[in-house]
Amino acid sequence: PYFPSGAAKRCTLRLRYNITTDEFDNYGTDRRHNNFPDQGVISPVEQDPTIDVSGGESKPLRLAMNTNQYGRTFQDRTHMFKVLPRTSGMAGKILHNLNVRGKRGNIVQTFPAVEYDFIPNNLTMSASDMLHIQWTGSNTHNNGNDGGDGQTGDAGEGTAGTDRHNFLQMLKSDLNYPMPYEQTTFWDSVESVN
Repeated sequence: PYFPSGAAKRCTLRLRYNITTDEFDNYGTDRRHNNFPDQGVISPVEQDPTIDVSGGESKPLRLAMNTNQYGRTFQDRTHMFKVLPRTSGMAGKILHNLNVRGKRGNIVQTFPAVEYDFIPNNLTMSASDMLHIQWTGSNTHNNGNDGGDGQTGDAGEGTAGTDRHNFLQMLKSDLNYPMPYEQTTFWDSVESVN
């Protein structure tokens, strides 16, 4: 990024996964509309309501409505990070972004997420290009027992409370086995910049 000030910028990114419906006024309905009949407040959304669809000629129809699923925030994640300006040595160079996504475990254990994966899956660079690697991990998470939801627990291999990924040089891209250390050249010309 380009900053005219040349100073680092602190950023906050908030991601929310919401479910909204059109059965009631989404923008005008809030906690004040919770069901408090003794105070004269009737919620616009009821759990499994019965409605008349026949003008009284047959029994009412019961709707399968779970009020926990209406106007619900499923995920709310806030991330804080710092964006640094490019240095003069980076001028004219291509900077690639390599991220890790996913969760520890196999495809069944991680659903609805995915197994660990690099994004982009395939990255071709020239010798003058630069690489920015972004990932997270944990040596001490406490996600509890596996809840079968792809989110909690220690699914997959590894020590409880850990969540890690590694860089290894592979023999071939279509093999799932790393090259023996003695044959690796992966780190021979890598320069780490702190």
